[in-house]
Amino acid sequence: MAELGKGLAGQVADKLGHAIAAGDHAPGSVLRTEDLEVRFTVSRTVVREAVQALQAKRMLRSSPRVGLTVQPVSEWHLYDPDVIRWRLAGPSRTELLDELTELRAAVEPTAAAAAARRGDRQHRTKLLECSARMRVAAASSDRTSFLDADIDFHQLILTMCGNPLFAQLAPVTAELLRGRASLRLLPSAPDPEDAKRHDAVAVAVASSDPDAAEAAMRAVVAESLADIHMRLDARKVEF
Repeated sequence: MAELGKGLAGQVADKLGHAIAAGDHAPGSVLRTEDLEVRFTVSRTVVREAVQALQAKRMLRSSPRVGLTVQPVSEWHLYDPDVIRWRLAGPSRTELLDELTELRAAVEPTAAAAAARRGDRQHRTKLLECSARMRVAAASSDRTSFLDADIDFHQLILTMCGNPLFAQLAPVTAELLRGRASLRLLPSAPDPEDAKRHDAVAVAVASSDPDAAEAAMRAVVAESLADIHMRLDARKVEF
């Protein structure tokens, strides 16, 4: 799941990826390289590199005598961080937030239990350090530090559990957490209760208690979903 580069081709791929995810180009639509050159005011080489990046994410397919065809969402690399970011910025963000949180609910409690069984001392210590960082950030209302520690916490759980399939989902969780922040679906200040819930996971993992770790992580994910919906519902009322 390679993320886009920061060069001109990466910028074009980012804009086009956003447009496709937003539904500006429906599945089955055909894009022409010449039109993209004019649209983005770039060379054919830049367009070719940008298109290759989106083909790698399976959002576009190139075929002889047809050109570039926009693929249906079901064909996309849905775990790709860029694809997640683009979809979160699009009209289906609410459904995607539900889907990603359901994925977390299915995976992260099991990963926490496995981490409690298999995690080594070094990883357990790092997890406790992450939860401590969250407590400090919550106490000082430091949203940036809280988010960074939160991302590190969940990525560590997924990597220390010993299941490489779970570990590859770490970027997905990270992009979801960043997406919540960019969509203003997080508290205006870090919630100390959220820090406590993460602390319960860390303590259970450090104590080699898989049942407690699983239950504590389930509470973390459940509260996350409830908070997302509360904020989305509030936003509907505002408008």
